Amino acid sequence: LDPEQLESSGILQLRDALNAAPGVISTSTGGETGALGSVFIRGTTTNYSQIVIDGMRLSDSSTPLGNILSAARATDIGKLEILRGPQGAIYGGESIGGVLWMETARGSGDPNGSATVEAGSFNSFSGRAKAGGEVGKMNYYLGSSYEQTDNDAPNQHFDQSSAALRVEGQVDPVWTLGTTFRANDSYYENLGNSDDHLDASLTTLYATGKFSDVWTGRFLAGYHQEFYDSDSSFGTYGSDLRDASVSTDQEIKLSDDVRLLAGAYGHRSNYESTIGADEERDRFGVHSALEWDATDKLTATAALRWEDYEAYGDEVTWRLGAIQELVPSTSIRGGIGTSFRSPTYLDLFGSSFGVGNPNLEAETATGWDIGITHKILGHQLEATWFENHIQDQIQSFPTPPVNLAGETRTQGTEFAVRGAALEEAVSYCVAWTWLHESLSDQPRNAATASLDWKATEKSLIGIGATHLASHSWGGDPIDAYTVARFHGSYQVTEKVKLHACVENAFDADY
Repeated sequence: LDPEQLESSGILQLRDALNAAPGVISTSTGGETGALGSVFIRGTTTNYSQIVIDGMRLSDSSTPLGNILSAARATDIGKLEILRGPQGAIYGGESIGGVLWMETARGSGDPNGSATVEAGSFNSFSGRAKAGGEVGKMNYYLGSSYEQTDNDAPNQHFDQSSAALRVEGQVDPVWTLGTTFRANDSYYENLGNSDDHLDASLTTLYATGKFSDVWTGRFLAGYHQEFYDSDSSFGTYGSDLRDASVSTDQEIKLSDDVRLLAGAYGHRSNYESTIGADEERDRFGVHSALEWDATDKLTATAALRWEDYEAYGDEVTWRLGAIQELVPSTSIRGGIGTSFRSPTYLDLFGSSFGVGNPNLEAETATGWDIGITHKILGHQLEATWFENHIQDQIQSFPTPPVNLAGETRTQGTEFAVRGAALEEAVSYCVAWTWLHESLSDQPRNAATASLDWKATEKSLIGIGATHLASHSWGGDPIDAYTVARFHGSYQVTEKVKLHACVENAFDADY
């Protein structure tokens, strides 16, 4: 997904951006900006998807992915990718549904900067600024933002401050060194039930060495911390998480047709909570992958990974895949692989919502997909069939959590159409997911569509909509609904642009 293109289409929230991919439903299951965010990839739930930011894996048994998705913006992200299906052999555990890969933006060109201010309904306000560029062999990016809203009902005030930084430079013909830093501080008045505060930060140091024309090595060290506090009339709950990791990936070109990737990592996390948890856990592993251009129209891949969790033992995962070009405009692809999900710290040790279960087993899964892509006259059509078989699924609620007997399955079909017309003055994108089976009673049909028209050289007009069929997220039934938006922008001068947006244009209840 292209963050700049999403921003020009009036899509600024990370949750909204993820919905542009088929097979993905991203939302606040509470409805409000600032409430816990969720991502459902291929019929799974949030805990089944892994998030990697600036090369460091964040979501695992210790870090809840929902906090990151609560109100994150896509405006300081330079790369946003979604890898669907079991990816345990490539990225490790907690990737049964898929992987979200994000990187902090890089500066480019002459030093430059910009500032944006917005205001709107429900006492909403936001401001953000960024600067970046290249100076000699160094590039830099710095961004910061603040936003607030009272949402659509009493006692839902939300405010958030965030910052992002990247500095990178080539020190000699072999080595490129860099560092990133991200921080977020948010407050949410949770319907009057509690005051929720989240303070998180991430720092990485990395080095890339191009040792020869055929060998490139990458090295990363990262530190992440996340402090959560919830104060209510029923009591106070809080958790402190600190984790650090080191990793390396070595890419070797064995021949013109064969590429080898091999790597290793180590990770340590420390988790404390106000209900008595105080745990330090290690995990480490090694992996290898091979990519082979068997012919000029057929590429095959194979990957194998071993990981050892101090708390759960070790897991071996694998993946096989291939893509075949049938004709110059049509290709077919397929893959099969395994992954696993370890119990979260909340599952093991409990929270203010209930007690934990320290005897839980990790879930395992085998999944496959097959898809076809067709390109014609600037338009691209995609269709993919997928299926996941999950063993020992963890049922977190009601507490205490338990492993369910037997097999749980997710299954569905993904469709996507995108393209441009009228000399690219008109562009469109449609993503549709049809779930045959899913976890937590997800909508059978979910679709997102957008249409943008560059009416003049200086103006842009667009519409978009997201539809979810009836569902419950595992709780009370929710009727089907469609949320529509209108947006437009006008380039007043070379340096000044005005934009406007109407969200939920037809005032749908959901």
